[in-house]
Amino acid sequence: MPWVKESECIKCKICVNVCPVEGAIELKDDGYPYIHNDICTRCGICMEKCPKDAIRPNSENPAMRGMGRGAGMGRGMGRGMGHGMGRGAGLGRRGY
Repeated sequence: MPWVKESECIKCKICVNVCPVEGAIELKDDGYPYIHNDICTRCGICMEKCPKDAIRPNSENPAMRGMGRGAGMGRGMGRGMGHGMGRGAGLGRRGY
């Protein structure tokens, strides 16, 4: 799912013109393009044709960080040893 990095966008409208899916990219009131991810087919033409590489994949979208598979379970989270639920935490098992 592509997104527009507005700091790089020059509002040239090329992405709107090359998109093969009607309504997938529209211009916001401020002139920046907005990609409707529920309509976008992820063909990549807009990313390919953007002269400033302002249309980026979601893997680079700071607004999407922490979402998707494994959300909320990053490094240092969970219930392992050292978090009060592991070995020796008084859960009725001894000998560890």
